[in-house]
Amino acid sequence: MTRTLIGIGVGPGDPDLVTLGAIKAIEKADLALLPLSKEGGNSVAGGIVKGHVDRDWVSLVFPMKGREDERDETILTQLEEIRPLWEKAETVVLPVIGDSTLYATVAWLYEQWKKLDPDMKLKLIPGISAHALAASRTSRFLAMGEERLSILPGTASFSDLQESLRHTDCAAIYKPSALGEELQRLVGSTGPWDEMVRIVKAGLPEEEISIGQDALSPCENYLSILLLRRKGSEATSL
Repeated sequence: MTRTLIGIGVGPGDPDLVTLGAIKAIEKADLALLPLSKEGGNSVAGGIVKGHVDRDWVSLVFPMKGREDERDETILTQLEEIRPLWEKAETVVLPVIGDSTLYATVAWLYEQWKKLDPDMKLKLIPGISAHALAASRTSRFLAMGEERLSILPGTASFSDLQESLRHTDCAAIYKPSALGEELQRLVGSTGPWDEMVRIVKAGLPEEEISIGQDALSPCENYLSILLLRRKGSEATSL
């Protein structure tokens, strides 16, 4: 039997934004995995879909910090522990926040799982991305016409981020919290920027929106995104 791992994007937080395709895939799967950042923790992705789907889940921890080899070892160990379950499954689903094709933990899982099941196939069901929801929450367009849009990880090196921002018109920076106090210096050195918006926990009840210089203040929550628009951009806000 050839197994298929299905990575399902369930959107950045608002349960109303989960697609019908995502719900149907979770309902039909032989095995459903629930991603956790730590043992005994809460699953954001699980919280998004549980209101739509009533089924059994098997928890799988994805350490968000630490060396890659430690993360990979943790995943492999857990896969061995639940081997009796997935060996009987033809389809296995893993819901992930946002879009399954962008910065998604399902990529780590698939890479390690192939070591145990080389014939396993991968299928991805996209979801609404955090930067799309962030822009819509503030009635802004991400890019228009010939504008260049860059999607960047705040965990990248300062110099790489600086170089990318200097050559783009619009940007969405994921996890700007990783930059700490350096965020202000980064944005200041690559400006001027006509618009600066940061949204924390977009679509969740705890959602916070900061505009202008307030968007550059230190933020510890990794579920955050910073949107930047170049001064002189042809696009306008609604």
